[in-house]
Amino acid sequence: MSKIKSIIQDQKKGKIFNLLLIFMLIVGTIPLVISGYNLISYNKNILARDQQVLHQQICKAVASEIRLFLQSCFNMIITLQKGLELNFAEGASEEIFTSAKTQNILESLFDAHDRIIYINAIYRNGKGVQSGILMNEEELQGDIQRAFHHCLEVSETFVSRPRYSPKSNQVYITIGKRVSSGDEAGGVLIFVYNMTDVYVNMRRIDSGNTVFVLDDTGSLILHPNIQLFSKEVNMAQHPIFQEMKKLRTHAISTFPFEEKSGETMVGMVGSVYMIPENHVNWGVAVQTPEDVANLDIVKMQLQTITWIVLSIILALIMSFIFSQRLSIPIQKLTAKTLSITDGNFSERVDIQSRNEIGILADNFNLMSEKIENYIERLKKAAEQNRQLFIGAIRTLTAAIDAKDPYTRGHSERVTQYALLIAREMNLPAKDIERIYLAGLLHDVGKIGISDSILQKPGLLTEEEYSLMKLHPQLGADIMNQIPQLKEVLPGIRHHHEWLDGSGYPDGLCGDQIPQDALIIGVADCFDAMTTERPYQKPFTVEAALSRIKSFIGKRFAAGPVEALWRAYEKGKIAQPDQTEIKKYRYITSN
Repeated sequence: MSKIKSIIQDQKKGKIFNLLLIFMLIVGTIPLVISGYNLISYNKNILARDQQVLHQQICKAVASEIRLFLQSCFNMIITLQKGLELNFAEGASEEIFTSAKTQNILESLFDAHDRIIYINAIYRNGKGVQSGILMNEEELQGDIQRAFHHCLEVSETFVSRPRYSPKSNQVYITIGKRVSSGDEAGGVLIFVYNMTDVYVNMRRIDSGNTVFVLDDTGSLILHPNIQLFSKEVNMAQHPIFQEMKKLRTHAISTFPFEEKSGETMVGMVGSVYMIPENHVNWGVAVQTPEDVANLDIVKMQLQTITWIVLSIILALIMSFIFSQRLSIPIQKLTAKTLSITDGNFSERVDIQSRNEIGILADNFNLMSEKIENYIERLKKAAEQNRQLFIGAIRTLTAAIDAKDPYTRGHSERVTQYALLIAREMNLPAKDIERIYLAGLLHDVGKIGISDSILQKPGLLTEEEYSLMKLHPQLGADIMNQIPQLKEVLPGIRHHHEWLDGSGYPDGLCGDQIPQDALIIGVADCFDAMTTERPYQKPFTVEAALSRIKSFIGKRFAAGPVEALWRAYEKGKIAQPDQTEIKKYRYITSN
C-alpha cells in the first residue's frame, strides 16, 4: 500500500500510472461492455422465443391430451352404437335397449374401463338399461336430459362441458350419441366419463403459467382454479377469446395483451391453440404475466450486468499488483454475501489474510453472527408476541363465557370442534389458524349483552332473543378495531347464518356464507346440544350429530357436518363432562 501511495504522489510516475490505468480500463472494459450488450440482446431474443415455444408446447400438450381422451371416449361409444344399429337393421327395436344382452354389454364396458362412471342406453320412448354409478348431481342429471333430447332431435354428438363434483372431488363429462333406425332416431347412448386425470395433469402445469380451456361461446370450461371452473365464467370479451375466434383448426397464436388486476392493468403474454377434434370447438389457452414470462430475461440481464461490473472492478484491481491474491478472497466474500442475501445467515468466510481483506472477512463473519443472533431473537419475540396475543384472546373468551353460567368453556370447546372439522376437511394451515381465532372469539359480542339475558334460567322472550341475536354483529364490530383480526371477522359475524337464508344477522344464504362461519356454526350448534342449557337437557353425541345432519342443506353445509361425523368416528370427540361444566357456574348481578 505504501508503494501505491508513493506512485500516486510522484507526479512523473503518476502521469504514467494514470495513462496506464486509463489504457487498461479502455482495453479491458469497453470490449467487455460491447460484448455484454450484444450478449444481452442476443440472449433476450432467444429467451423470448423460448418462452413463446414453451407456451405453444403447453397448449399443444394439453390439447393433445384432451383430444386423445375425447377420441378414446368417442371410440367406445361408436363401437357400441354400431352394434346396436346392426340389431336395428335386423328388425329389432325397443328390445335392443331393454334386453339382458345389452345390459351385460354395458356392464362389461363399465368393468373394463376405469374412466367410465355411468352408461345408459335409452330407447326413444325413455326406456332402457344402464350400468355404473349415477351420481346424485343436479348438473349431471341436466346434462343427461340434454344429451337425450339433443341426440333425438339431431344426429350430432352431444358433448357437455366438464363438471366438477365437490362431493366426489372428480371432474366428469357427459357424451351422448344417437343410435339410428334407418333415417330416424332409434335411441340414445349416454356415457359419463371421469376426466379427473386429464384435469389434474393440466393443473400440474405451473411456473407462473395459467392454462385453461374455452368453448366457442367464450365459456370457461376448464381452469386450475376450481372456483372459476365451477362458476361457468364467460370470457367472451377477453382478449384470449377474441384471438381464439380468429384461429382456424390446428392454428396457434401467441400474443401480448393487458388484463385488469384490481385497479391496474397488467401486461400478459398469451397463447391459444384450437383442439383438433371435430366434435368440439374448444381452445386451449395459456397466459403468463409479462414479469413472470420475462423473469429469465431480467435475471440474465442482471447477471450479465453484474458480471460486467465485477469484471470492470477486477480490471481496475488487475491494473495494480497482487491481482490473483486479491481476486480469490473477494470472490469468496462475494459468494458468501450472496448466500447471506438468500437468508443463510450461518455462512462464514474462511480467509487467512493479514491485510484489509482479512479484516473485512473477520468483520463479515462478526456481522453475520450478529445478524443471525438478531434474526433468532426476532423469531422468538414474534412467537412470544403471538402467544401473548392468543393468551389475551383466550382470557377475553373465558371472561365472556363466565358471563353466562351455562356456557363455561363454551368458546374453547367450539374452537376445538371447529379445528377438528377444519382438519378433517384438509384445509390449509393458514385457514385453520384463522378458524382457531374466529372460534375463540365467535361469542365476543356477548360482552355487550345484558347479564340478565345471558343468565336467565328459563327461555328468552321474543324481545330478549332479538337482543341476543345482536351478539355476532357486536362481536364483529368490536374486533373490527384490531387490524390483525380483519380476516377473522367473517367467521365471527356470520356463524349464525343458515343456508336457507333464515339465519342472522344479515340473512345470508348458500355460497354467500363464508366457509369459516359454516364450520363454526356447526361446532357451535354441536356444543350447545351436548351441554345442559336452561331450555334443554344435553343430547348424547350420537343424537346431536344425527340432529345436525338432518339440517344439511337448510341450516348447515354438508362438508363441515360430515367432517364432524368423521372426527367422531375416529374417536376424537367425547361426551362433555356436565358435572365439570356445572362446577364453575355462578350468577352475577347486571
